[in-house]
Amino acid sequence: MALLIDGTVGTAIPQTTVRRRLDGLDVLRGSAVGAVLLGHSWPGIFQGAGIVGVIVFFVLSGYLITGVLLRDIGQHRKIRYGRFYAHRAFRLLPALISFLGVYAIVELSADVLGDRSKGIIGYTVLAGLGYLKDLPLPFDVSLAIGPLWTLAVEEQFYLIWPALLVFALRTNRQGRLIGASAAVVVSLMTASVLAMLILAPQLHSLVYALPTTWGLGLIIGSALRLYRVRVFSWFAGRRPRLAALLGAILVLATLIFFPKANETPAFFFVGGPLAMAAAAVLVVLAASATGGMPKWTRALQLLGTVSYAAYLWNYAVILWLNGGSTADLPPLVAVAAILLTLLLAVISWHTVERLGRIARDRFDRAHA
Repeated sequence: MALLIDGTVGTAIPQTTVRRRLDGLDVLRGSAVGAVLLGHSWPGIFQGAGIVGVIVFFVLSGYLITGVLLRDIGQHRKIRYGRFYAHRAFRLLPALISFLGVYAIVELSADVLGDRSKGIIGYTVLAGLGYLKDLPLPFDVSLAIGPLWTLAVEEQFYLIWPALLVFALRTNRQGRLIGASAAVVVSLMTASVLAMLILAPQLHSLVYALPTTWGLGLIIGSALRLYRVRVFSWFAGRRPRLAALLGAILVLATLIFFPKANETPAFFFVGGPLAMAAAAVLVVLAASATGGMPKWTRALQLLGTVSYAAYLWNYAVILWLNGGSTADLPPLVAVAAILLTLLLAVISWHTVERLGRIARDRFDRAHA
């Protein structure tokens, strides 16, 4: 098997199994989830913030998960699929099950969003646990799990990507894999947007959540990891890094104010790709950074550590505090929602997610 390690084709390099968090990537995670919190709290002002944060997550996810797969190939000359998907489950399911459990209890007991009256609590839990929220469903689900479409996009991508990656590496066709995958995703996105415009303009929210609409971000992140050495060399000097950093931040800061980003073709075709390019630059800069991060980024690092649970909880918390309304929150309610979100995220990290990490480590020892 031809193995691509650190951007070159050659002999596999022994890999360690030590798990290490990179401060720069946690800062990026924190910034991304911060944008999502802004978009959820004040959607009328930060109309593009939510999808900008999600795009950053997609690019980062593609980079990191492809790295995990490459390390497995480098060590074992194959992907251990059972281990890979078990690790995904240990990482994702504890927090997700906890969130959906609390959602069901709140709605069954208090019916804050009217979901008990509508009879959709069971469907909502099914769509959440089944990673189906990005697909057209024959039943209604709660607004509380609206953001879970992004998790569904990721998991569906990772059902396909590992096998494609192995095939590409065996045949030394990594470039073709990236090019073909990007072409397929962009073609399907274009077709779905055009169909929406021609046949059903009111279905913009359906197109917005389809796995093909933003899947290019995952592919871009994967390409960054496959060609890491080459890409890192583009940002080797201090001045190029600073210029790239400022440019990427400017692009993303502008796009968070993009009007009606969740329904306009202009964002699908222009704003989205721009955000992906800027996110790619930030991922490269964060992943290639040497030395520690500035002290003023510490809050973002901590937010990045609990970003997954914060993302799960925030929209439901906002809906519960705002009586089910998706309008901009009053300042005090917004602050309360963000603080409660962070509290729940920290609790999740130190309880159910910790149990998931323990279970993962036990699984690894049992299958060593």
